Amino acid sequence: MKNLYIGDNKVTVFLDKNQLYVDNKYVNISSEIKMDNNFIDLNINSIYFKDNTLTLFGNIKIDLEKNVASFFGKYIYKYVEGDINTKLSNDIFDFYLSAEKQIDSLIFLKDFFRLDKVAEAWMYDNVEGKIKLNYLLGKIDLKNKKPIIDSIKGQAVIDNAKIRFHKNAKTVNTPKLVVNYENNTLSFDLEKPMYDKSKLYGSRVYITDLTSLKKGVVHVDLKSDSILNKDILEILNAYKISLPVKQFSGELSSKLLLEIPYLASRKMHAFGEFKAQNAIFRLGSFEFYANKADVTLKDTIVTINKAHVKHKDILDANLNLTIDTKNKTATGKTNINSFEIKKDNDNIISLKDFDTDINIDFNEKTILNIAKLNTQLLINEDNVEINIPELQKVYLYSDLLKNIKVKEGKLKINIIDENNINFDIDAKNLDFPFKKNAQLIKDLNATGVIKNGSTFIKTADSDINIILKKNKSPLIKLNNIDLVLSDNEVNSSTSYPDIDIELKNSTIILDQEHKYDTSWINLNIKDSNIKFKGEALNLDFPISKNGEKVTSLEVNGEFKDKQLKLETTDKKISLNYNLENEKINMNVVDYDVIYNTNEDSKTDNSISYDIKGVDSNIIINKEHIAKANSYNFKFQKDSTEIELKYNLTSFYYKKDIDGNINFDAQNMNDSFLNSLLGKNLIKDGNVNLTASGKDDKVIGYANLNETKIIDLAILNNLIILINTSPAIINPFLAIPSVVGMATNGGFNLNGYRIIEGRVDFSYDFKNKYLNMNHIETKGNGIDFDGNMTIDFQTSNVDAILKLIFFKDYSKLVGYIPVVNYVLLGDEKRVDTEVIISGTLDEPEYKTNLINEGVTAPVNFIKRLITTPIDLLKSIGSDKDKEK
Repeated sequence: MKNLYIGDNKVTVFLDKNQLYVDNKYVNISSEIKMDNNFIDLNINSIYFKDNTLTLFGNIKIDLEKNVASFFGKYIYKYVEGDINTKLSNDIFDFYLSAEKQIDSLIFLKDFFRLDKVAEAWMYDNVEGKIKLNYLLGKIDLKNKKPIIDSIKGQAVIDNAKIRFHKNAKTVNTPKLVVNYENNTLSFDLEKPMYDKSKLYGSRVYITDLTSLKKGVVHVDLKSDSILNKDILEILNAYKISLPVKQFSGELSSKLLLEIPYLASRKMHAFGEFKAQNAIFRLGSFEFYANKADVTLKDTIVTINKAHVKHKDILDANLNLTIDTKNKTATGKTNINSFEIKKDNDNIISLKDFDTDINIDFNEKTILNIAKLNTQLLINEDNVEINIPELQKVYLYSDLLKNIKVKEGKLKINIIDENNINFDIDAKNLDFPFKKNAQLIKDLNATGVIKNGSTFIKTADSDINIILKKNKSPLIKLNNIDLVLSDNEVNSSTSYPDIDIELKNSTIILDQEHKYDTSWINLNIKDSNIKFKGEALNLDFPISKNGEKVTSLEVNGEFKDKQLKLETTDKKISLNYNLENEKINMNVVDYDVIYNTNEDSKTDNSISYDIKGVDSNIIINKEHIAKANSYNFKFQKDSTEIELKYNLTSFYYKKDIDGNINFDAQNMNDSFLNSLLGKNLIKDGNVNLTASGKDDKVIGYANLNETKIIDLAILNNLIILINTSPAIINPFLAIPSVVGMATNGGFNLNGYRIIEGRVDFSYDFKNKYLNMNHIETKGNGIDFDGNMTIDFQTSNVDAILKLIFFKDYSKLVGYIPVVNYVLLGDEKRVDTEVIISGTLDEPEYKTNLINEGVTAPVNFIKRLITTPIDLLKSIGSDKDKEK
């Protein structure tokens, strides 16, 4: 039957004499079959169970009369293979199997047997190593679909095994681990087990009532001759047994039995005996020596008897103690032979022959109460903290408190060892040169550390840190705390102590007038000479970078005898500031200098500057920038001097204390001049300017060469007017204008090119009034001759300009005898007068171009009839000119 469908299960059956082949959704069978009366003998080539990838090889015998089937053969299941024998009779499935090779885990059994998760963890997860399954046998009740527990037995041997007693503990290593299961008990017998470096010889684990959730119990039976070290305590801690005692040396014999039920509702039990000799223990951070001590554990109660407590060179006492690990408390008696904390030769506290009852609380911290001193010892893992709420009770026992004259307040001391001591002090009535919120600090809450001969002190908010080391200057670190370097904040001649100071977000008060804000700064004071390195904030220096005023700089410097010297860390700025003379000498590279003439006139700025700049610009009144490759710039309240170089441009300006002004600028190109004027005014060429005067007025002149004036409304509008007039006046006269457009490159509505020009002017700085009393230029198509005044306060303009235009027409006609005189007259040019008023942005023009254009033909006829002599002279002169 090739295709037999039973539901969605396709079945194929092939039978050829004694060869049987069956294939369906669940199984594939290939076998030889023999039948003899009531017996069927199947010689199995393979039986493959598709759902769980189990393959069987061997022989099946079926007794039809007795309803008994048996199988003898081999199996392959996942990564496991071995022998398997089974028998099926009366709904009882009897099995035996073994594994031929070592395997990594028995977890494959989970597909056939499910147990409580605790039992399964021990069978499959808690053990690692190469496993040899010697045998596993038992019976299964097929009718009830349950294994018959008492029938199941098994044994596996694991070489170089790792067994984990608890998920929070490390593994126990053993060269051989034998796992046995019988009578519902799973046992793990370990050969020479080791937990890290601790021997656990004789230890074993066994689980009773393995398959019962209610009755199942894990028994961890530990035996060790190792000391009560972190390894043993780590196992206890994994089971939440906090034994507060730890052993570091000596001898110890230990027995510990832990009984852990499956159910969390059932109580776990612990029984332990620890016998110590010549041992050093640690209780919290207390380290003590015991010549002989018995430590017993019964569930939550730990008892320590006859212990001689010795904590380094600080504490020596005798101790008997009972500890309740559940409530984390202890009670006992002690005789303190000595208790002493020292710094160098001074004791912080010293007690001798002191008897007292003690109470210890192990809850959040280990707290030891000493009632007679109203003192608590907080015992941490690595240190002991001593709390003294009333300093007056220990004042007589402390040389340190006596020396610093602190009688009031509180003291806490943290002891790590004799070379590592911390303390917290709340002291009153102090006298330090520190200010906070403009008030001297009188009360101080600080913490301190004494470590290897050095003392470190800091306030609770970490605003003040003090470091004292042998053979070194004291170091004070201040954060948000102002440092007063003068007793009266006025007398800066105070002699400072030799000290190092590091400040953050602080102000240094040199005297009443000189206070400096800092982001951070480190000071070294020696012989009243202060050297420093840091970042100064809120500076009032006339320095700019990338268009922004520089208010903070990282600097190195020195202050001594009212002289402040500093240099930026990038070495771009160096400064020498004489506080008495209020004079600053400065060298600047790649930074710009700010010069505000308006502020100088309004404020009483007594500081004078002498600045030398390289690749540095001078920014005048924010909008005007004097570009420079190099310059010398000196200015103070009543005088200014600037000497500057920029490419081929030389620039000099000086105003002395008497108000005399001298100004000379040569070869100013468009880049320099436009930047200086704060407006894109010219293009190409160069401008020379010379002026002098006194107080608020100067007189001078400017020469313009091969430059183009752009972005000036008054000039652009005038150019448009003139260049469009010829077509209005007379179409005939427009012809030369077209010629001029061709020969001179045409007029440009965006500017006026000046071939050469000169402007004589005077300027009133106070009233911002410019008088250009003589303007003379020669340009492309139009020349100017006249004068102009501009009031920059109101932007009003007033000008009378003679415009000489039709220059191309004049040039063309000028070479024609007779005609040149008839058309051009005596002056051989065409010109007109323009009156300009209004404002710079909206100028108004008055001109008689139209009238002159209409009367031009009349004048032409008049010269033909009435002036023959002049005509002849004109011809003669033209010939001479032609020659």
